[in-house]
This record gives sequence, structure tokens and C-alpha cells, in this order.
Amino acid sequence: MIQYRREFHRYPEVGWTEYRTSARIAEMLESFGYEVYIGKDVCDEQTRMGVPEQERLIQCEQRALEENISQSYMKRMKGGYTGVVGIIRGNFGKNIQAMRFDIDALPICEVETEKNKTYSSVHEKVMHACGHDGHIAAGLGLAEILSQNREKIDGEIRLIFQPAEEECRGAASIVRRGWLEGVSLFLSGHIGIQCREIGMVAACTGGFLATTKLNIHFHGQASHAANAPEKGRNALLAAAVFTMNAYGISRSSEGDSRLNVGRFISGTGRNIISDSADLEVETRGENAKVNIYMRDRVESIAKAAAQMYDVDCRIDRVGDVGTAKSDEELIKMCKSHLDLMGIGDKYIENGIFNASEDAVTMMNEVQKNGGKAAYFMFGTELLGEHHQNTFDFNEDVLAIMAETYSRILLKK
Repeated sequence: MIQYRREFHRYPEVGWTEYRTSARIAEMLESFGYEVYIGKDVCDEQTRMGVPEQERLIQCEQRALEENISQSYMKRMKGGYTGVVGIIRGNFGKNIQAMRFDIDALPICEVETEKNKTYSSVHEKVMHACGHDGHIAAGLGLAEILSQNREKIDGEIRLIFQPAEEECRGAASIVRRGWLEGVSLFLSGHIGIQCREIGMVAACTGGFLATTKLNIHFHGQASHAANAPEKGRNALLAAAVFTMNAYGISRSSEGDSRLNVGRFISGTGRNIISDSADLEVETRGENAKVNIYMRDRVESIAKAAAQMYDVDCRIDRVGDVGTAKSDEELIKMCKSHLDLMGIGDKYIENGIFNASEDAVTMMNEVQKNGGKAAYFMFGTELLGEHHQNTFDFNEDVLAIMAETYSRILLKK
């Protein structure tokens, strides 16, 4: 699993461009004897959110081909239809269980350290800065364990390797494609987050933040900044006024909230009135009501700022997810498995995630249809925080993650 993790870390790909990643996952699942699905069989075409521009997709497709993925895989994934589902069936029962592993990286330029110098990212300004490479590796380790214990599987197990988790863009398309239908047990999890000690495992019973991801575009009129400034319509000023006022939104008494303007691009030169500004913005809330309040206020402020400077404004919602809660009986059941592994004394039953997670969409779908769902955090010491350019983790967590999942799925 460490070898898997370091390979995926070396070749990171952001959401909807995980071509090499998905191809390698599919290859390994097939070698373990799984029934494998990729491309449009995994993701619904109409429900994908925040898909990159066609030019960017083509660039990433060409790069993946140069990194020796097969043409047959690329043909099925072309256009950003990444992600993989592997199915393994046991010798008895009709039960359906599912796991979710996220596979995308982040647009961050990695800093090479003494630890990662043999496996740091070869893709410019892209790195696995959140641990999804570890999730993939643990998922493949689990896949191999299950393939060696097929006779103990009750019914069917679906391993879902999800694209575009960052910005909560990918899960809805997999749900719409029907991969959670009939699932009685759904599990997912994350390394690190609030758990920073190896061997620690937390059941996340709460703390998922509802979130909306917004791309906001201001469009005005360029003009000479000295000779005819009055003939310009300044998109940069509109975007700046929006940004300052968005951070001034009165917080809701209904729960905790977050706001971030993570990207702001505008202008072409110092002597030109800026005719365009593009911002990437997110809102979050302790519950859906708070997030909707924040989102609606952000959108109102953007429109008002555009009107103030006589520019056009377009707002695209490119990611969205709500909140969820793990089922109590799964939380308690996990403790007995961790006791057998010798780490039960480090189990936390009421972990608080305190961030947003695309797996929530899948959890809600399963629970809505009468199934059970749980989300876990797996402890590890971190080198750098999540989403920082020095992020790394203790790879011993991979074995703990894979073994925990296998014991639950196989009821060992």
C-alpha cells in the first residue's frame, strides 16, 4: 500500500482529470478479479459539477497518454469521465455493501522535503495535499484482502473510487448513476483531519459542514486608464467591493458558518481599466439552513457590486453538499473490531469532522433508502496541515484503514 500511495502521490490529478489515476486503479482491480466499471458507466453526464474547460481536459488526456495509460481506458474516460467502480461477489447472500475512496488532488505546488524527495509530484502546481492518495492505496489494499477472502463475503461489495471530491463536485453524479441503490451498508473515511495520533480512529457522528462552491464572473469594459477612464466599466473594482463586503456578512444565530474567496483573477495591465474578474468562492454552514443563508447573501452582494460599477455578473454553482450523521449501531460495532486489532483504547465515538465532505451525498442516499452509513477519521501524525504545500502523513495509517474496513465488511 505504501508503494501504491507513493505512485499516486507522484502523479496527482485534479477533479475530473484523474485519467492516469483511474486507469491504474482499474488495472489493479482487474488483476484482483473484480468486475470493473469506468467512464460514463460510473458518472452521470448531466449531474457532474465544475467540469474543467475542454481545452484543459484535452491537455490532461494527452499527458495521461504520455504516461502510458491504455488507449482503451482513455476512450471510455474521454471528456472528464473519470472514477472507477469495482465489484466483488461472495459465495452466499444477496446483501450489498459499498465503500467510497476519493481520488483527486489539489492545485497546489508541492514543496520537496527530506521525506518526500523520492515521490514528490511530477505535475506542475498539482499535489496530493489532503491524503486522497492514501485513501486510494488503502482502498486497493482492501480490494486485495477481499479478493483473498471471497468465500466470506455476504453478497456483493462495491468499491467506489470517486473523482472530484474537492469542492464537492463528484458524488452526486455517482448517486444519480445508481451505484448506491440497494446498498445496506456504506462506509467511507479520511486520514488525519481531527485525528493526529497513529492508531486513533474516530467515528464522525457530526460536524459535517454544508457547503456551496461558486464561480463568480464580473464582465465590464476595458479602456485607457489615463486618456478615457470614464469610458471603462471596471470589473476589478466590482470584484474587490464584493470581496470586502462578503467578508462582512452578519453571521447567523442558527449555527456556525464559513466564507472564503480563494481565488481572484483580474486585469491585463496597469494602464488598462479591467474588463473582467473571476473569483472562486465557497460558503459553509453548520447546517443546510445556515449555508443557504450565507450563499444567498454572497450572491446578493455580488449582484449589488456589479450594479454599482455597471458591469455584468454571472454566478455559477459548481459544487454543493449537505450534512449527515453516522448511524449509532455502526459506531458501536466498530469498537469490537478495533479491540481485536489492539487499538480499541484509541477509539473515539463522537468525532467532529468540522469540514465538508462529498461522501455525505452518498451517506444520505443510503440512509434515505433504509441502509446504514458511517464515516471514520483515521489518526496519523501530519507534516504540514491539510491543503498546505508540505502536507504528508505517517503511512502506517494505511494498514489500519484497510484492516478496519475489511473486518467490518467481512464481519471478522
